[in-house]
Amino acid sequence: MTKNKKEKEVETPVRAAKSECKCSSGWGWTLFYVIAIVALGVYYLVVKNSDVLFMAQSRQLWYSSEIYWNDLMKLPGGLLAWTGSYLTQFLYKPALGSGILMALWVVLYFLIQKSFQLKGWLPGLAFAAVMCLLAGEIDLGYWIYYIKIPGYYFRETLGFMATAMLFWIGRLPGNKWVSIAVNVLVGLTYPLFGFFSLLALLLLALRALKSLKTNKVSAAYVAGSAALLLVIVPIVFYQFYPELPMYDAWVVSFPLFRSEETISLPSMMPYLVLVVLLVLATLLSGSAKIERPKPVARHLLNIVIVVLSVLAVEVSDFSDYNFHAETRIYRAVDESRWDDVLLESAKAPGDVTREMVMLRNIALFNKGTAGEAMFHYNNMGEPPCVRDSLHVHMVQCAAPLIYLHHGKTNFSLRWCIENSVEYDFSFNNLKILALCSLIHGELKAARKYLDILTNTLFYKDWAEHYMPITEDPSLIKGDKLKTHYPELANIIELRNHMGTTLDGDNGLCEMYIINYFSNTMNRESKYLQEITLDYAILQKDIQLFWPHFMLYATLNTDKEMPIHYQEAAYLYGKLEPQSMDISRMPFDKQRIVERYASFNQASQSLIKTGMSPKQVGESMKASYGDTFWWFYFFCRDVHSY
Repeated sequence: MTKNKKEKEVETPVRAAKSECKCSSGWGWTLFYVIAIVALGVYYLVVKNSDVLFMAQSRQLWYSSEIYWNDLMKLPGGLLAWTGSYLTQFLYKPALGSGILMALWVVLYFLIQKSFQLKGWLPGLAFAAVMCLLAGEIDLGYWIYYIKIPGYYFRETLGFMATAMLFWIGRLPGNKWVSIAVNVLVGLTYPLFGFFSLLALLLLALRALKSLKTNKVSAAYVAGSAALLLVIVPIVFYQFYPELPMYDAWVVSFPLFRSEETISLPSMMPYLVLVVLLVLATLLSGSAKIERPKPVARHLLNIVIVVLSVLAVEVSDFSDYNFHAETRIYRAVDESRWDDVLLESAKAPGDVTREMVMLRNIALFNKGTAGEAMFHYNNMGEPPCVRDSLHVHMVQCAAPLIYLHHGKTNFSLRWCIENSVEYDFSFNNLKILALCSLIHGELKAARKYLDILTNTLFYKDWAEHYMPITEDPSLIKGDKLKTHYPELANIIELRNHMGTTLDGDNGLCEMYIINYFSNTMNRESKYLQEITLDYAILQKDIQLFWPHFMLYATLNTDKEMPIHYQEAAYLYGKLEPQSMDISRMPFDKQRIVERYASFNQASQSLIKTGMSPKQVGESMKASYGDTFWWFYFFCRDVHSY
């Protein structure tokens, strides 16, 4: 007896120490995972993707209206879409919206850990699941313009939280009839959560199948009821959703990236992996051999999960420079921050997209410096970078804003409506629709759009700024325009001096604008006339250039001829002397005459060495890439889209 007591006295502290060690080790990894979720979220969302998050929220919509609620509830998962859309608004301030998202991810981590009773190294699966959601947020790229998932940036997080909660409820202790009743209740949440309710049923069925060895009859009933509900629930509820295609009934509210042209498996991959992780968590939890390997193996497994998760997030990050620059330039143009547009354009390390070129030219037009600086920036025009077969078109990305700032408000209105019908209304489109309606004098329509924006969290001030025009249209006419709304002055001037005919652009915004303006002659507006000259230069058409050039010279006798206009005139005079006598034109001797002679000599010397035109262009870019001459001879294969 004495010996046994002594053994117990020795064993008890040892066991307690071991238990304390295990506990501290478990909490150590838990704390690490929470810190990692926040740190990686801050880095990939706030630091690397703030510009994209702002663009994403501007392409979504939420407003406090019964109509909007009813519209989202027309499909299963409507509650997720409504709540996700509401929270997406906070991405207007990317740090704030990201903070909310990270808080939800921390909650989801603990929810998965507790719901699936993950022990040992298995909580690492919960961390990996959260990393899948992070990867899904940062890998969209140009899909942010084409995605048809309301509230996407929060909806999937909320959906998987719903799955974890429903699975937790399904684990309530009770006999088989209680478990079957819980399965039925989970199935009845289908209108609220869609696919995520069905996923919970699948996981509950798998959980029941695990216990077949110990309780065959009861487990069979529970698993069978869950499997049966998994099949029946979508079929039953399908009858109440006339807008729901039958083939979507089982996946509705799951993030499907598809358009008329393609289905993107890479964009869906993070969520498919997340589903697999939840299935693994269901199957592996409860096994002592799997949950409790040796301490070294447990730590090693956690390290492997962390490394693989972080690598997957890094690979998923859509870090294409031009894509991010487009989002920043677009916002700057939308807010009339012309210097920021040009600063961003000057930082581009290589060839840029045509959208960036068009938006940059708008900034140059508004600053009146296109003739002096148009070719100081890259004009090559690289196609948008995509990871799949998605076809990106400017008319769906930026055409409404580009047309608006060219005074082609009818085209802007048209593409806003078409894009809204196809991809749903958004804050961005509502703003442009409101401005076009105000400029057109369609005050009832403008008031409708502004009323919607007034009922939002972050666009209320913008809407209230323009609301007075609906009561007093004279505010955007005459001298009042530049006093009250100077940002609209150039837009209205262009529209007032052009025809308002809505013809066809064949879906090619850039080519239509270049052709339209280069073939337009106008004496009444110096601003419009200079833009027509700029586009005539971009056309590289000698016969088209001279009328615009001579008209500009006639209308601007009081100022010096901009350098790019001199470059074009001097080159065309050399190429086709019969088209215009330039001998008496006062060209700048150093910047035009002498520099062109140097340009010509350098190009001829390089050609004689056997270089291809492309190689010659690359060799001369550093010295002459800021001239119209380099643009004329070497800027080829422009990718308009």
